[in-house]
This record gives sequence, C-alpha cells and structure tokens, in this order.
Amino acid sequence: MGFALPMVIVGGLILMIGAIILSARSFSSLTGSIRQNQAKQAEEIAESGANIIIQELNQNYPYLLVINCDVTNNSAAQQMQVPECDEGWSSYLLNDENPLSACSQRSQNPQNIMNVVYQATPGGKGFYRLRSYEFFGDQIQGGTAVIQVQGQLRHGSSNNQRIVSSAILEKEVTIVPKCCDLAPFETCSVSEGWKYGLTANSVALQTGDVIDENPNVAVSGANINCSSCTTNPPENVCTPWGATGQTISLSKQSLCRGLTNKIDIAEDSAGFVSGERSRNNIEIPEAPRWNTNWRTKEGGQMQPMTFVNKNETFEHLDYVGPHPGKSCYTEIKNGKPITHCRINSIVTSDYSKFTIKPGVDGEIRFYIEGAAINLSGRQFFVPEGTKFGQFAIFGSNSTSSLNFSGGGEINAFLYMPKTKVSLSGGICNPLIEPLVLRGAAIVDRYEATGDCAQIRVPTDAGKTLCDNYGLCSTNSDSSNEDLEYVAVGTNRWDYVQMDR
Repeated sequence: MGFALPMVIVGGLILMIGAIILSARSFSSLTGSIRQNQAKQAEEIAESGANIIIQELNQNYPYLLVINCDVTNNSAAQQMQVPECDEGWSSYLLNDENPLSACSQRSQNPQNIMNVVYQATPGGKGFYRLRSYEFFGDQIQGGTAVIQVQGQLRHGSSNNQRIVSSAILEKEVTIVPKCCDLAPFETCSVSEGWKYGLTANSVALQTGDVIDENPNVAVSGANINCSSCTTNPPENVCTPWGATGQTISLSKQSLCRGLTNKIDIAEDSAGFVSGERSRNNIEIPEAPRWNTNWRTKEGGQMQPMTFVNKNETFEHLDYVGPHPGKSCYTEIKNGKPITHCRINSIVTSDYSKFTIKPGVDGEIRFYIEGAAINLSGRQFFVPEGTKFGQFAIFGSNSTSSLNFSGGGEINAFLYMPKTKVSLSGGICNPLIEPLVLRGAAIVDRYEATGDCAQIRVPTDAGKTLCDNYGLCSTNSDSSNEDLEYVAVGTNRWDYVQMDR
C-alpha cells in the first residue's frame, strides 16, 4: 500500500503534462490557423489592389502604363504612408512627355493617379499600397510591366491601427498600344474622318456655343481643339476652361445643365461645347489654292473678284468651262459638278445677299485671296435640304480675317488655317435667330462675342470632310494621336518578401 500514493501522484503528473502538451499544441495550431487565415486575407487584399490600380490605369491613365513609378518610401516604418514616386507618375506632364496623346474621356491630370495607389479595399478588410511599377519596352511598341502591391490586414481603431499581416504581390502584365475607341489588336482606321467641329490655334468662345445640329446624335462631332491654348482642358467637362487667349466655359450642355432647347442654350450666358475639348498639336494641311489652269474662254488668267454690297447668285454651268462675266469655273468630277470661284474680298449687308445653288449633289467652292471678308445681315442663304459639304470657303496665307455679324446664317465649311474668324451679334428672341455657322471650321483664331453666336456641327461632318476635301485624320506631331496604351493579360504573378 505504501507504493500506491506515489504511483497515483506520478500518473496524475503524467496526465497533467500530457494535457498541457495537448493544450499547447491545440493553441499553437489555432494560432497558426489564425495567422494562415490572416496571411490569406492579406494576399487577397494585395491581389484586389493590383487589379484596381491596373483597371484605373487602363480606364483613365493609359499613358502612365509606359512610365515607371519607383516608390521611395517603402521601409517597414513607412508602410502606412502614401507612396511617393516624385520622378515618375507624380511629376508626369502629359503633353510634354508622352508620344501618344490621351484619347477622349481619359484624365488630363496624371497626378490624380496617386489618389488611387493607396486605399482601403472595397470590402473594408484592409489597405492596399503600391510599392513599385516598372515598365520594360519602348513607348511606341509597348512591352511588359511589373507591378508590386502590398496587401495590409489591419486591426485597431481608425486612429490607432496596426498591421497584423502583410503580403506583397508581384505581377507582370503586357502593355500594348491600341486605337482609341477600339479593342486591343484591332486595326486602326486612318479614314474615319476629321474629329473636330472647330480646329484652331486659339479660341475665345466666351458665351458662344459649339453644338451638334442634332442634339440626339450618338457620337458628337462638336469637338474643339485649341492647339496653342496655354493650359489643358479640365478633366471635368462641366468645369470652365480659361487661360490667356481663350475662354471656353462649359461642355456637355445636357450633362451640365440639362439644356436641350436651342433658345435656352443660346441665352444661358455661357459657352457650350457639346463634344470634347482638347489641346493636341495637329498637323493641318494647307488649304486648296486656285488652279491656274482654270482660264477664261480666251485662255487668259481669271482675276479675283471683289464684291461690295451686291446681290449675287452662284450656280453651275451645264457644261465644263469658265463662267461668262465671273471668275468661276465649273468642272465635273465623278459625275458631280464642282464650281470654283476666285475671289479677292467680299462685303455684304442687309441690303445684299449671296445665293448659293450647288444643286442636288454639286459643290460651290470659294478661293479667297484678299485680306478680309466682312459679312453682315442674312447672307449666304443655302436652300433648305442642302447637305453640308456643298459649300466651302478656302482662305489663302494673305487672308487675315473673316468677320461675320448680325443675325444671319452660313452653311459652309471654313478651311482658313491662316485666318482669324469672328462671329459677333445674333438675335435672341422666341423665334431664335442666332448668328450661326452651320458647318465646321479650321482656322487660325476663332472668336465669338454675344450669347447667340454658334457653330452647329452637322451629323457625319467629319466623314464629309474626309470624302470631299481629303481631311481624313487629325495627326499630331508624332502621328499617333489616335493611339493609347492598354494592359492586357497577366504573364506571371508571385508573392515576394518585403524589404526590411
């Protein structure tokens, strides 16, 4: 009996030690499971963050896909700080550095991407943080990029958080150039048509408007490009665009104000642009010139005409040749009559009117060689139903100004890249008779004064300019204006150890 008690004690100790060991193992297993689950959550946060950043680059900042972002504050003590890459995305200047221009609807403010690279995940589990983005390739053909994003699982109150688990995802993606408004690898079309209703070196729109003739058109043609404007247009289409030499107030009237009635638009005391505003360096071909082979019946050179307060009618001959009493010449191209008129200058008023009669499918073209045209009243009447592209005015290097005032309307394409075009006046009343250029313009400077001075861009104006006048693309200095970049697919991904 003397041995029983020690044996019971020893047995109890053995059972207790075993229980402690089992409990420790269970606790260790539980702790390991928690850590494993936290690590998994951190990896999910990193993957979600990488996808968010790449999606944001594709949608709003595709030009940054070929620019490095070498984050400089990546130490363990800086993990909860906003990433800094002062030599990359933070200091990037879009128009000065990028070989491809930003397509429409893309952000014109590349620095805003830094608001996206460090955020809480949508599910609220933690934070993702960009650690680096490195591009390998060239800025024309594309290449590959490696992005590192840290996922941070955090605990604690909003003002006293700590990272309980961290994972860094490294992902390699392919970067390729693509055409604006097309899917990757689709062939670009160089003959889609001229993009802009108004193309100018400088623009002072003020309270005038550039709007679509049909407000319900699917794709707006009422786009403005101001190549020498001193600032980029604001990213928000409803924000005024103003700088030295131009004041372009608002765009997207239906979006900004909900205005579709033409009277409301004309009298709203703001400048409307229905389409996009841009500041691209566009290569403008020289306007067509008078062909010296178009001669009089006697074989002599036609002299440019001057019109001062005269009533004149311009129409086609029934045959190819010079017009009696006018410096005009009718030719037939592909079955279509085109009448060319050589003009020095024009002055009209309410007491004079020019009537343009291009017929069903013909064209009338004016070649201006003098310094100025001054039009007032209701002139250049084109019969209802006449299509855009049937009347054009070509300016020479000597044509410095076209002044258009009163309450009239002109249905024309103004191809005057060396000329200042001014629209002033317009009558705002219930019958709505603003001063209207119903067409498109390529000019040196454009200025509108008065709330009822408008350019109304017809549907398919860009295609018409391509078909009739050979203006089929708007090439920038790099000839890549219609291209942008996109990240497509994932080549590889892995989780890497954080630098200490």
